[in-house]
Amino acid sequence: MPPRSLTSKSARKHVTTACNPCRDGKVKCDGVRPVCSNCRAKQKGCSYRLADDKRKIPLRTTITVLAKRIDQLSRYIQDRGLEAPQMEETDYLTIKGIFEMVDLTLDDAPSTASDSGGLEGAPDKATLDDHTANTAAGSSQLETAHSEIPEHSHHPRMPMFSAPVLHDSPNVASALLELAEADLRGNESALPANDEEEEEDEVTNQLSCRLGKLQVTHGGQLRYFGSTSNLTLLDILVDIAPSDQKLVQQETRGALENAGLGITVDETFEKHLLQLYFTWHDPCLHAVEEEVFWRSRAQKRYDGADTTYYSRALSEAMCAVGATYESKYHPDLVTFPRSLAEFFSDRAKILLESELENPCLATIQALVILSAYEASCTRDTRGWLYSGMAMRLAFDLGLHLDMTPYVERGTIPSMNYEVRRTTFWAVYMSEQFWGYYLGRPTRSPMEGVTVPKPDWNNSPLKWTRYGSLSLSGNMANLPNPLGMICYQWVSLYEYMLPLTDLLYGCDEISKHQLQKLTSDTVEKLRFWKASLPPQLNIYEKAPFLQPLPHVLALHMQYHQLIIHCHRPYISRHHIQPQPPQGPGSSHARMMCIESAIAIAKTLTLYERHYSFRRANFQTVSFIFSAALILIFAIVPARGQHEHDRELVAHLSTCFRALDEMGSQFENARRTSAFLNTLQREWQTRRRSQMARGVKRSFDFSHEPWNDNTIASLGGSTEDSGFGSEGRSGLGSLEESSFAVDFMEPDLCNILLSEGIPRSFV
Repeated sequence: MPPRSLTSKSARKHVTTACNPCRDGKVKCDGVRPVCSNCRAKQKGCSYRLADDKRKIPLRTTITVLAKRIDQLSRYIQDRGLEAPQMEETDYLTIKGIFEMVDLTLDDAPSTASDSGGLEGAPDKATLDDHTANTAAGSSQLETAHSEIPEHSHHPRMPMFSAPVLHDSPNVASALLELAEADLRGNESALPANDEEEEEDEVTNQLSCRLGKLQVTHGGQLRYFGSTSNLTLLDILVDIAPSDQKLVQQETRGALENAGLGITVDETFEKHLLQLYFTWHDPCLHAVEEEVFWRSRAQKRYDGADTTYYSRALSEAMCAVGATYESKYHPDLVTFPRSLAEFFSDRAKILLESELENPCLATIQALVILSAYEASCTRDTRGWLYSGMAMRLAFDLGLHLDMTPYVERGTIPSMNYEVRRTTFWAVYMSEQFWGYYLGRPTRSPMEGVTVPKPDWNNSPLKWTRYGSLSLSGNMANLPNPLGMICYQWVSLYEYMLPLTDLLYGCDEISKHQLQKLTSDTVEKLRFWKASLPPQLNIYEKAPFLQPLPHVLALHMQYHQLIIHCHRPYISRHHIQPQPPQGPGSSHARMMCIESAIAIAKTLTLYERHYSFRRANFQTVSFIFSAALILIFAIVPARGQHEHDRELVAHLSTCFRALDEMGSQFENARRTSAFLNTLQREWQTRRRSQMARGVKRSFDFSHEPWNDNTIASLGGSTEDSGFGSEGRSGLGSLEESSFAVDFMEPDLCNILLSEGIPRSFV
């Protein structure tokens, strides 16, 4: 085959700067103005980007702009009589060569002060000419233009340039050289090239891409693939054997019938259960946009239109949660032997299996809701798995990515952007809850998450009590800053996240480093509490509106995390650093007790306004942590002092809440039974210790507790940090129960242990 002549290059068929439609469609563009051939054939509106092509940086203009800026800074230094920094000789020669190459003037300036303005120690003219010639040798393709450069007065220590300006650069020579190299690359890419070379460049760039992207599946869903999967090389995935949706639907209906779950549910009753879900559950774990859901549901039921925002599995999962708040008997819907909630949850699980073939946003939302429902039923393993599945699917559909560029280009609607963001952070909060509930570390790769947090500035919605009469106050259309609450909940988990794995699951970190990390985390939590907007604070008296139930839950979550931070430090020797560092075990116990009291007081408010029958399932976890600390403080008591009666009253609130919630949540009944058994076991051990005459003094060097320090629901605001002196409202410790065997090792071991005995699982 004869070699191809270099002089007989074919005309270029495509350009490097395509029009917007061709760019979005990733097709070749011939660059014809005003309408390219592709847009003319497809009758599309042809438009080009107005921004400059970054591959064609104007070298001379750029250097001129930077030179003017350097001149301005030089004059600024000179006018104020400051000593200007010296320029390296190599930098000076490099800049001089570049300026001469593009026909700009660079006045010689010495690197040290001299009367003549010459360059001290500068090379002779022959050396300078050689350097200039060498610098300009590789730049023969640059286009130069002559212009008149106005002269300025010389500064004895700085080179003086001419022309306009942008930004100052810390290293002028390096910046100018980088711009020159970029311009050379841009000019080289603009040179004539044959089609084969251009095709090779595009294929090479595509193959060498190291970041993943979203792909369109055969079902029209967006899915995320990393570059190592190789599936990113096509814009639309190739599906060899697409699933038959009609066959899948028939199999699903058959599975429901075989399980005895094919009963038709009255639409009015279904809407009732869905509204119970939106009122009492969703605000604490916001996963579903209510307006979008109702609209999508109507489109599916009445128009038969498939939508990613609604599915039967999602609707059934929401009804299962709503049914836990429904106490009335409905003779028209007989679900025996299943309860009403179990009936809907079993239907949701069967429907979920068919949806996993082609998951959508509604599928992930259904998993989050089912995960919460399984937690309330004490089926912890299944709930943990559902939460993990939701997180995996969230990354599969690319919910962790910021979709702002897609919205700006009109690729996806803004509604899709909001639903994707809401769903991802619901998955995140669900996973964090399960991590604390089961004492297991979360493994979410948050480093690659770019989706913004929930929108703080969303227009506030309205919240109205539904499903029961108001117990107190006017509950009609309370402001409901749902976006702000979700943002604060996510922030609370993020502050705690760096400490959780190390404090409860790592032995490799030193005790001093761990104590320092704990102290820093507590300070962040305190800052979070102090920075809460007024809408999210708790006020008991007029003229403030009574707090929303999910705001009360948010505060209980905060106090539970404070307990998690301090609880391992209640032992004098367990993880206390040696030599001693920080306030010690006494302070840790005080902080745990203060937080437990704050949770109990918040529960009292919840009972007053809403009753425990309307509490979210997460509240059981908060009560568990608070009651455990209160029992730990009460059990060693020898006599009934005033502070003992106060602690018993707070503990009674916790048990009363668990008993009332036990009618709807099985995990509340399990927690109550666990705490009763544990309390009896600790009392037995205390009596055994006292019979042997063993007493342990309570080493406490702080001031007596003062009831004023925890008068507010949030506990102490000034004495609540890990590094502050601990106080509480339970009377003098010199005469308290803490003087006797408070540090019983077995009790501490039980309190610090994780998990639940098998008899209660």
